[in-house]
Amino acid sequence: MLRITPCLKIVIFTLLTFSTSFLLSAQNKTEVKDSKQTYKITALPRYAVLNINNVSTWSRSDGYNNHSPSSDNGLYFPRSTAWMIYLDGILWGGKAYVDSGMTVPAPYSQLIRVGGSAYVTGTVEGRVTGFGQAAIAVNPADASARIYRIRRDYTTMTDDELREDAAEVNEIADTTVTEEQKQAVLAQYETDWNAWPVAYGAPFIDRNSNGVYDPPPAFNPSFTADDLISGNQDEPGIAGADPNLPADQVIWTVYNDLNRTVAAAPRGSEPFGLELQKTVWGYKRNDALGNVYFTRLKIINKGGVDVDASGTKGALYIDSMYATLWSDPDIGNAGDDLKGCDTLLGGVFTYNGAATDEVYLDFGLAPPSVGYYLMAGATVPYPGDTAFRDFTIINDHRNVPMTSFTWFAAGDPYSDPPGNYAQGVIRWYKMMRGFAPFDGPDVYYTHPPELEPGPFPLSGDPVAGTGWLDGQGTNYSFYPGDQRMLLNSGPFQLFPGDTQEVVFATVVGLGSDRLSSIAVMRFNAQAAREFHNSLYADTSSIPSAVEGESYAV
Repeated sequence: MLRITPCLKIVIFTLLTFSTSFLLSAQNKTEVKDSKQTYKITALPRYAVLNINNVSTWSRSDGYNNHSPSSDNGLYFPRSTAWMIYLDGILWGGKAYVDSGMTVPAPYSQLIRVGGSAYVTGTVEGRVTGFGQAAIAVNPADASARIYRIRRDYTTMTDDELREDAAEVNEIADTTVTEEQKQAVLAQYETDWNAWPVAYGAPFIDRNSNGVYDPPPAFNPSFTADDLISGNQDEPGIAGADPNLPADQVIWTVYNDLNRTVAAAPRGSEPFGLELQKTVWGYKRNDALGNVYFTRLKIINKGGVDVDASGTKGALYIDSMYATLWSDPDIGNAGDDLKGCDTLLGGVFTYNGAATDEVYLDFGLAPPSVGYYLMAGATVPYPGDTAFRDFTIINDHRNVPMTSFTWFAAGDPYSDPPGNYAQGVIRWYKMMRGFAPFDGPDVYYTHPPELEPGPFPLSGDPVAGTGWLDGQGTNYSFYPGDQRMLLNSGPFQLFPGDTQEVVFATVVGLGSDRLSSIAVMRFNAQAAREFHNSLYADTSSIPSAVEGESYAV
C-alpha cells in the first residue's frame, strides 16, 4: 500500500456547522502553522520520527511536536495510511516569584506565566549551562542543539523495514525511495548511536550498575544488540526496572525557554528559566504495546532570566505549577471529531463524530481513536505513599494525577485563546486549572442540568452511550468539529535547582467502527498503564487484542 504524502487538509462538509467550524480552524492553523524564529537553525537533524511499531509520530528539537517537516500532520496510524494528529505539545504554567517566601512577584507584572509549545513554540533547542545568575542557553545553532534518534536493531533491519523508514523520514511514497536515502537513514542511526548525548542528560541503560555510561563495542555481523544484553554491557536508550527489556527506538532532545523574544511569541509570556529534556520511546511489538508510545519530559529550573526590571539574572520560585499535554487532533478530516475524558484511566481522547471518515475510507478502514494518558505526574511530598520517578519508586511522595480536562474548538463558544498576555496567558492558565477559557471569574464548563459542575466534563462512555457525551448539539455538548483538548496535572512547585518530570502515553486504537475503536484504544491504554505500573519491566500479561477486534494493520 502506498503511503500518503502529507498535505494540507481540504474538507467539504454538508452541514453549515461543520463548514463554519472548519473554515475558522483552517484560518487559525494557516496563520500559526509554524513558529517564526528570530535565529538561524543550523544544527541538523532538527526533526525525528518515531516509527518502530504501528504508529509514526514526529518530534522537533525545540519541543514542537507531531507536526512534520513539511508543516503538516504529525501522527499517522496505522503507519502508511492516514493522519490522526495535526499538532500537539507540552505546556506549563504557574506563578513566578523572586523570593523563597513567595511574597515578591516576578517582574514585568507577570506573576502568572505560561510556556511551552502549541501552534507557536516558546522554546529554543539546546541545553542550559550554569545555574541562576550564571545560567546561559547554548546557541541554538550549536552542533549539539539537535535531535537524536536511535534504533537498537538498525544494523539488522530488513530491507522492507529500512525502505519504510526512509519513506517516512523523507515523507515520500515507499516505491520512490532510493538506495541513497536508505543509506542516509542507516548513517544517521549510527551517528546518533555513537554520539548519544549522555553528558547532556540523555538516558542510558546501565547494565553493569556502576553509575556511569560505558559506551558499547561497535556492531559488526557477529555482534548485534542482543549481544549487549548477554554481555551485560551498557547501551544508549531507555529501560525500566529490567535493563534487559529496553525500548526498541528512542528519540531525545533538550530545549529551553530562556529566550525572551521566543518565549513571548505564542502568548506574550515572560520565560520561567527552564531546561526541558524530552524522551520519546516505543516498542517493536504486535500486541497492545505496538499501538502505544511514551513521552517523558524532565523540567529543570535553571534560571538565567530577569528577576527585576533592570535585567538582573537569576532563578525564580515557581508555585501553583501545572503540566499540560495539549493536542489538536484531526482524525482524517479535521472538522468532524469529538472528544472525551477517561477518568478511570486518567486520560483524554478523540474519536470520529460520523460513522465514516472519507480519508480513512480511502484505505478501507473505520475511523480510529487516539488518546493521551498520564502515566506519572509531578512528584509531591505525601507521607506513607509512593511515587514513580525516573523508573524507580520513591517513598513518602505521590504523583500528581490528571486534575482536569479542558478544551476549545474552532467555531465553539470556547475558542482559541488570543496571542496576548491579558487574555492568552490568563485563559490558558484557567484551562490548566480546569476552568473555561473566559475572562473574569473562574467558571467551569457549562454542564448538563442534572450534574454538578466540575473539572472533568464529557466524562461519559461513548461506547456504552451513557453519561455526559460530546456531539449532542446542546449548550454543554457541541456538534462535531475541529477539536483542541488539554490533559492537565497540578499544582506542584518548582524552586531554583529543582527537577520535575511527567510521563505520558499516546495510545491509538482501530476497531470495526468508530465506537469500537474507542474500546480498542482504551484496551491498549489499560495495557500501557499496567506496563508502566510494572516499571516497564513486565510484558508477560500484555494482551494481543480486544476480543472480537483486530488491529487491522
